[in-house]
Amino acid sequence: MSSMIKVSLVAVLATAAMTGISQAAMSAADQALAKDHNPRFIISTPDEIEKHDSFQDYLGSLTSTSPEAREVQAAIRENKVLRKELMSQNVELKNVIYADEASDGSFVLYVR
Repeated sequence: MSSMIKVSLVAVLATAAMTGISQAAMSAADQALAKDHNPRFIISTPDEIEKHDSFQDYLGSLTSTSPEAREVQAAIRENKVLRKELMSQNVELKNVIYADEASDGSFVLYVR
């Protein structure tokens, strides 16, 4: 019986650790995006950034399955208000590749 309790405890601790790691891996903008109950945002594409800009090159290197894109997609999944608003604008979650927080607290969501 005690070995069963140990296995259960290990499973609970491992789950808690994994949850903490996934939250820690999110950028500050992604964390803010996940927690904002009334997010203001605009949708942009990498093409709207000045050509040959290093940020445009960085966004161009991101895919919908890259770690950065998965983090922002996870943040959007956590924010039901934002997810619903994006769905109403026909934005597919898998197309969001990056989020950036502006100084006024709004967000820029980059989509492919």
